[in-house]
Amino acid sequence: MKKIFLLVSLMFISSCAYLKSVGVSNPFSFEGNPGAGNTKKVIKKFQLTDKAGNFLINREKGFNKSKNQFIVKKTVKASGDSKELEKLIVISKLGNLKKSLTILRPEISEYSVWFEGKKYVSRMEVNEETQSMDVKLFSPEKQWQGKRTFPFPKTMGIFCYFSQLTECARATGFIDKAIKKDSGSMKVVIIWEGYPYFQEQYLNIPNEVFTEGVFEYDGRNAKGERRFTLDVGGQSIFYFLDDNKELMKKFWVSQGLSMVEIN
Repeated sequence: MKKIFLLVSLMFISSCAYLKSVGVSNPFSFEGNPGAGNTKKVIKKFQLTDKAGNFLINREKGFNKSKNQFIVKKTVKASGDSKELEKLIVISKLGNLKKSLTILRPEISEYSVWFEGKKYVSRMEVNEETQSMDVKLFSPEKQWQGKRTFPFPKTMGIFCYFSQLTECARATGFIDKAIKKDSGSMKVVIIWEGYPYFQEQYLNIPNEVFTEGVFEYDGRNAKGERRFTLDVGGQSIFYFLDDNKELMKKFWVSQGLSMVEIN
C-alpha cells in the first residue's frame, strides 16, 4: 500500500511541544485502541437556535468494539414536530499512529437535509487506494448529483469530521492535557461532512471538503465551564464541555447559532 507522510503538531502554549511534527506512515492503517477513554455511549438532546428558528437536536455517540468504529449520529427536527429536517452519521476508526498518538481516522459519513420538502444527500467515503475522499451526491437538482473525488491535503493537523470534533480531539489526549495545563492548541483539518449542502445553509463557509483550523482551550468561564474555540475558515465556534468532557453547548456567533443541552 502506498505511503504518505502527515505532519502532526499538538503545541501547548505554556509548555514545550506535546508532539513534535511526527512523520506518519499511511494514515489509513494502524492498530485499534478501544481503551482511549472516549468510547462510552452518550445520548443528549439540545435546543438549537439559529436565524431560521428553534429546533431540537438528538445526538448520540458510541463505540462499536467489534468493528472498531467510533460513531456519531444526529437528527434535527423543528420544535414540536416529529419530521426530520436534517440527519447525519459519521464513522471513524479508533486507533494509534506509531503507537504514540491515539486518533479517530475518518472512514465514512452520510448527511441528509430537506430543502422545501426535497431530500438532498451527501455520502462520503475514504478511498484508501487513492488516498482521497469520494463524495456521492443525491438530489433533485442536476448540479448536485454524481460522484466527486477530493485528495486528502498533505498538511499539518489531525483530520476530524466537523460533527465529531470534540471526540476527535479528546481521542488524541489533547483535551485532557489542555485542561490540566490550563492552555493548549491543536492543529486540525476539518472535514465538512455536509458538503456542499452545508455551505448553502451558512454564510462564508469555505466551499471545500477540507479546511485547516486550530482548536484551542480558552480556560473556564465564570460558571466554571470549560471552553474551547475552533478557528476555521475565518469563523470562530465556541464549544463548552461538561465535567465528563462531553459537549454541552456550542455557539457560532457569526451565524447566529446556539446549541444548548436540554436537561
